[in-house]
Amino acid sequence: MNSPCGLRFLRPYLYRDIPIPRRAVYLRLFSTTKCVSSENAPLDEPNINLRQRPINIYLKGTKRKKTPSKVPISKSDQRLEKLKAANALEWPRIVQDKRAVTIEEFHRHYHGILRQSGAQSPDLVVIRGRITSIRIASSKLAFIDIIENGYTVQTIVNFSELGGLANIREKEFKTWVNLVRRGDFISLFGHPCKTTGYLEELSIRAKEMPIILSPALHVLPLEFEDPESRVRNRHVDMLVNQITSDTIRARSEVTQFIRNFLLNNQFIEVQTPIIADAAGGAIAKPFTTVATEFPEKQLALRIAPELWLKRMIMGGIDRVFEIGPVFRNEGLDGTHNPEFSTCEFYKAYASLDELITMTEEMISGIASHVSALRETRLDSLPIMDVSRFQRPFRRIEFIPAIEEGLGEKLPDLSSISATEQLVALFERFSITVPPSPTLPRLLDRLCGTYIESQCEEPTFIIHHPACMAPLSKSFLDKKTEQVVSARAELFIGKNEIANMYEEENSPYEQRTKFEQQTRFRDDENKAVIEESYLEAMEWGLPPTGGFGCGIDRLIMLFTGASRISDVLPFGSLKNVVNLGSPAPRVASSKSAPALRSDK
Repeated sequence: MNSPCGLRFLRPYLYRDIPIPRRAVYLRLFSTTKCVSSENAPLDEPNINLRQRPINIYLKGTKRKKTPSKVPISKSDQRLEKLKAANALEWPRIVQDKRAVTIEEFHRHYHGILRQSGAQSPDLVVIRGRITSIRIASSKLAFIDIIENGYTVQTIVNFSELGGLANIREKEFKTWVNLVRRGDFISLFGHPCKTTGYLEELSIRAKEMPIILSPALHVLPLEFEDPESRVRNRHVDMLVNQITSDTIRARSEVTQFIRNFLLNNQFIEVQTPIIADAAGGAIAKPFTTVATEFPEKQLALRIAPELWLKRMIMGGIDRVFEIGPVFRNEGLDGTHNPEFSTCEFYKAYASLDELITMTEEMISGIASHVSALRETRLDSLPIMDVSRFQRPFRRIEFIPAIEEGLGEKLPDLSSISATEQLVALFERFSITVPPSPTLPRLLDRLCGTYIESQCEEPTFIIHHPACMAPLSKSFLDKKTEQVVSARAELFIGKNEIANMYEEENSPYEQRTKFEQQTRFRDDENKAVIEESYLEAMEWGLPPTGGFGCGIDRLIMLFTGASRISDVLPFGSLKNVVNLGSPAPRVASSKSAPALRSDK
């Protein structure tokens, strides 16, 4: 990634020096949606009979089986011919209509008005959405369910009530009903009503024949399970698997909750540079590139916005935050992706205890908010025990907890021989020495061995050794007689969720800590002395508290996702750039021909 084309992985086809098997790559990128149809599923199946069980776009409570199958690409031509014969390949422009309402607005407005069974409003409304199921009651009556922005409504299409199309024949009506299928976008015009019978469902009774706004040219599968196919066809995954779309909606809700929490506390949201001449603010390997304007200078994508945001504090903006992407050129696994989103905020005159209190309030609030969403809209999310997020959270001191686990005292971590003594300790206790045995990495390994395993419930690990937090203020802990940092890490489910500390605001102490970090430099820690930041500090940085959390891990926590790719709209970096072997051409879908419901 250090070549002049350092960011070429984002657009590999722009660089001729990369040999790309174009046919294979572009088939994988743009034709994989054809992998989701069942080989023997006819594209012109009639809709199910009302006496049969209705099939919704989301199937819950059923055990799904994978059905490998090859792809019948040519069968889409049958669908095209039928649509063409019915003049349904127009893709008309949307027409503004004052009577148009969203399905959410429809439910909110008429839920309280149409209370009695069989009630009907004289209002005429227009509703648009995607068909999720079609049930035929007779040759003159069909029920169509549509979804829009996560909300569904039933439509009753009765041939005898289509006053606007009095000249249409029954055969033409039946042909139209058998033409539309699950996945089509339609526009409906009719009266709001409440059905009779057991369900008494709020519905819309069509006054005119629904209009096809955008037909689906592929069969929308009833099941879609293969992980690789799902992430490479995320648009289909979102349609078929409700948990996928609910996770994305939950991500938006959590991000907005954090934003509102900070705005309500008088913070200002800003955007700081993503590309600069150096990547500071954290210990990580950066992505590097060059710009056309500065071909002789190597640039880097940011690994954290910290130093920029603290410059804002120096400039007089005492409460500032940013929510955005950062990039670290490191490994990729279930909880790590080279591109991820963070929230960082900085507050002048905030102590570590105040940061912990704010964090507890924020996390508890998110838990309550997501739990409420699950009870209403996002019902595919797993049930969450909100009681585990009751404040205050548990606190564990770093050095005492490790010494208790070891059964002996740690060496003086400020001494020159501290690293050698820790390596010897690792050998005595048969602990695996990390590949790059620097002092911070050795201490981090001890933390993972003796402390993180205790952090199933929300727990703050506090007062790390000073060498592990070079941007944090430090002090002598009288209990352990070690120099520690005014820092805390929040762990939940044994995963790090947030990091916070009192910022070092002495330019002299900060220089010393930068110099110390250069002695711990390795392949991932490209530590440098940030001269421009030190110069800015000379203008004065007030006592400041800083907080940072990974948005992706937070979403994993509150949605029950086991992999970071599940909470990213288009998966991990591997999925985005289409690395690895081609997606298997199997159908993780069922057409359910016996139910004749794959319309």
